[in-house]
Amino acid sequence: MEACEAGVPSLPGWCIPQVVYDQVSTGTGSNFEINYLDPNFDIPSELKLSLGVVHQTANDWTLSADALYSQSEDSAMVLRGDLVETGRNPEGYPIFESPNMDSFVLTNSNASPTSLVLSVGVEKQWDNWYFRAGYANTDAEDVQPMTSSVSFSNYANRAFFDPQEDVRSTSNYVIEHRFSFLTRWNKEIGRSDLSVSLYGHTSSGEPYSLVRPEGPFDPTTPYPGLFPADENILAPGQARNAYTNSRWTKMDLRVALDFPGFSADHRATAFLVIDNLTNLMNDNWGVLYKHNFPGTVLEGDTPSRIGDASLWSMRIGASYSF
Repeated sequence: MEACEAGVPSLPGWCIPQVVYDQVSTGTGSNFEINYLDPNFDIPSELKLSLGVVHQTANDWTLSADALYSQSEDSAMVLRGDLVETGRNPEGYPIFESPNMDSFVLTNSNASPTSLVLSVGVEKQWDNWYFRAGYANTDAEDVQPMTSSVSFSNYANRAFFDPQEDVRSTSNYVIEHRFSFLTRWNKEIGRSDLSVSLYGHTSSGEPYSLVRPEGPFDPTTPYPGLFPADENILAPGQARNAYTNSRWTKMDLRVALDFPGFSADHRATAFLVIDNLTNLMNDNWGVLYKHNFPGTVLEGDTPSRIGDASLWSMRIGASYSF
């Protein structure tokens, strides 16, 4: 008998065959675990408050300052639905049993992570020269980084003291300090316009977590059905994302020549773009080093050089608009 409503076709998308219910109840399904939505799941919400100020001086400098505060409520998080905590070991780590079939549940956090972004900027336009510079400071939290598209990866690819914890920590995506600038020079040459632009930034590294080199339990009894117990677990007193990778600095260059086309409303452009000019100038400049995903690091591990971000590239081309 199929678990279908009366009058509904006995087809996938319309009803669930009884055999599926039977496999779930006996644990004989082909999947590793069940994934389900908390029946009391609430749509996450976010409160945002922003304030901005712009001031222009007597000599035409434009100064700006902005603040953005946000607070999340009912953030989505993934937990194991089958684990039951039965106690704590001498170091304070939870001990679990899994009396039911392995499962993951999408549920809501009870914490309220916040973020605050403060930024300042300055810019000015001269006859043939433009300059802009800015700085941003970011302090942001989350409960789970939700880095993946499947429940297991979202649950496992993070650092924690207790895998079932509902704790606010520094967000995976925080760049605490970021300075940037853009300068552009323009020159009319007959009926053509020559422009040279230089963009640069220096920013703090992404956060990472320092995890313990060995699991807190007997290695033959890791968290049941989860993963080896020494991959993602914080030592007592450690916090998720308490450390940051090294700073990254780079500059990019663009040179463009705009000139008339074959008709009055046509325009042609020849350009040269150098991405990561800093690395072209010196092999040791403009190089990004960071620890690999998911940012759970053993003491003494060395960060990796990120190839694409650390290499210079050059593009030469032309375009024609009509």
